[in-house]
Amino acid sequence: MPESQRPDGVVAGSTKRLASRFYQLKTGHCRTGQYLHWTKARPTAQCWWCRCPTQTRDHLLKGCPRWKGQQKTFWKEVWKETGRGKRWWKAHELFADRRCGQAVLDFLSSTDVGKVVPTAEVEDNAESDASEGELRERGEREEEREAEVGELGAEDDRDAGEEHWLFLPTLPFTASAEEE
Repeated sequence: MPESQRPDGVVAGSTKRLASRFYQLKTGHCRTGQYLHWTKARPTAQCWWCRCPTQTRDHLLKGCPRWKGQQKTFWKEVWKETGRGKRWWKAHELFADRRCGQAVLDFLSSTDVGKVVPTAEVEDNAESDASEGELRERGEREEEREAEVGELGAEDDRDAGEEHWLFLPTLPFTASAEEE
């Protein structure tokens, strides 16, 4: 196999989830606003972290204010390895260069880039500094509220005199087949 087609050992040696995010970002099939809008999973391509009109790989790696500190560390490492700064790189070149593999993995492990698509509640507060645990708790509370509302709605329907079938009624032709 030619050297250019061999998998990067640094990426292959990382965790499965991290390597998956790396390769999704490398191919462009990742959780970015642009891709999710293209697949019709989101109404717009807007960045959910900073409200930039289009969330792309380049935006997340270079310009999103949500990850400014991590970007600074990332680009210092890329500069040290390659001698090129961020304005000289495009995302597809960065992921293709083996010298940048460890820097990209470090950036991905320190951020939620390509990992999380926040709920609408979190999107409304784009500058929120909530931790992943807090976001999970919010989601659980929201699910509990929805379950309570669903139970209240079901009780109201029963009170209205509507019939609720636990099982569908047996049809006449199947009843005779069961008796034989």
